[in-house]
Amino acid sequence: MFNEQVKVILYADDVKKASAFWQSLGFIELSFEELDGSQVAEVAMSETSTTHLVIYDRAFIQKNDDEATEPSPALIFGSDDMISLYKKLQTVGVQLGDLTQIGEEYIFNFVDTDGNYFVVSGN
Repeated sequence: MFNEQVKVILYADDVKKASAFWQSLGFIELSFEELDGSQVAEVAMSETSTTHLVIYDRAFIQKNDDEATEPSPALIFGSDDMISLYKKLQTVGVQLGDLTQIGEEYIFNFVDTDGNYFVVSGN
């Protein structure tokens, strides 16, 4: 049976830089390893989070399995305080889309250091 643990693979040109990006958004780095000449980092929103992002070196993966790195994942993060989160991401210099209200929810997107887009929705 499946459990509640979900790990999402992200590919980055610079694993350390990508991990630092997510940490600047408030994520924590759970692990950073050197594996077979490549780097792998795992980050999460907290130590008890059931969703983790596992960041692999894009060049290493393409060299070993050129079909594995595409397409990029489409992730939607949730937030209970969209305005504060949006302001925090502005403060740390993250490239952001417009904060838009749709019905009772807000939504915006942001871009990581490798040009991947992510969405946040909530109140």
